[in-house]
Amino acid sequence: MEGFLNLRWSRFARVLLTRSIAITPTLLVAIFQDVQHLTGMNDFLNVLQSMQLPFALIPILTFTSVTTIMDDFANGLMWKIAGGFLTLVVCAINMYFVVIYVTSLNSIALYVLSALLSVAYLCFVGYLAWHCLVSLGVACLDFRSRIPVSLSRRIDIFLLDNMETEAVDR
Repeated sequence: MEGFLNLRWSRFARVLLTRSIAITPTLLVAIFQDVQHLTGMNDFLNVLQSMQLPFALIPILTFTSVTTIMDDFANGLMWKIAGGFLTLVVCAINMYFVVIYVTSLNSIALYVLSALLSVAYLCFVGYLAWHCLVSLGVACLDFRSRIPVSLSRRIDIFLLDNMETEAVDR
């Protein structure tokens, strides 16, 4: 979180602020609720974290497989296949547990809400997976190569130059 805020504070102050923002709601719930409510909250947080897992695994697989970013340390073909397979297995297991949790709530309104949110969620995960596959070289999914627009290449070069500039500043 602290990297996205672009704060120019000392490391201690930055970590203190971001960790305080992250832990304060948990502390408030733990202080003002009894143990039975905390068990339900723990189950809910586990489901929420499992839903966020693809948003970490898929970009990691993508970035560590791109040679323009990782150079000699980029993933080979076997690591790309194994990483993609493991990401798929972990996400499938987590989605199974999400479905089990939602069905245990026994509320039609929550079913409808979770169905609507699931459609949006699966669209975002699908977009990430599509972008990952395009970055890994699956040419049949790359629609940009069929349309002669060089803007994407300029953005990639800008991002890489921007990363190098930030690395030199630190």
